[in-house]
Amino acid sequence: MFTEEEIGNFLGVLQVTPEFIEIECGSTNPRYGDTAGKLRVFSDGRVEVDCICRADCDKVRVSPVEFAKHAGKINAHEKWNRQIWVFGKDGTKIGLWRTCLLKHHKHTFVRGVRQLIHRDEFIRCSQCDKERRFSLRTKDHCKIYHDALVKPDWTCSDMPNHPLSCSVGEERESRKVNRGCPRATKCEGCEQCVCFGCEMCRFETCACQSCIDFIINI
Repeated sequence: MFTEEEIGNFLGVLQVTPEFIEIECGSTNPRYGDTAGKLRVFSDGRVEVDCICRADCDKVRVSPVEFAKHAGKINAHEKWNRQIWVFGKDGTKIGLWRTCLLKHHKHTFVRGVRQLIHRDEFIRCSQCDKERRFSLRTKDHCKIYHDALVKPDWTCSDMPNHPLSCSVGEERESRKVNRGCPRATKCEGCEQCVCFGCEMCRFETCACQSCIDFIINI
């Protein structure tokens, strides 16, 4: 997989086998600091991470995208290889994209320009307790959902553009599972349909912490 010279460029190498190399890694959040992990790179190009942020963390054998998201990074589906680092032989943190560790990696996800990236979301009415679907196909749609999300007493009558009252029946559970993922009809959430922050769903005029963090980090 890797030559001794290549491996010698890193500190924190935990295991070297014919099938994989395991090495200490991490991801840094400017607010919460470093999230530590153990990165495994396999001979077939697969990459997985065990998070060791705490003893009982359940993020074990997860994708690097999921690890970066767990560490609080935004746009992890596109930038995880820059957001996760390993230690160079002098102890400095080096982004994965600058190392040889990803030379076998072939599983990079590329999102099409017009491909749906935001699945439908639901918010529960504070009065009737019914869940209402929000379609997030445009920036305006995302703003409507975002405003509803940060309003703790949101009600059906607050839905703009079309009238909705608490007397309208709730969507059937069998229909709720279809949330618009381009990969699978009954997807429960994947990197193709779940967004953790982008220019379409974060807003400079919003004072919520998610938007503030996104604007600071872009």
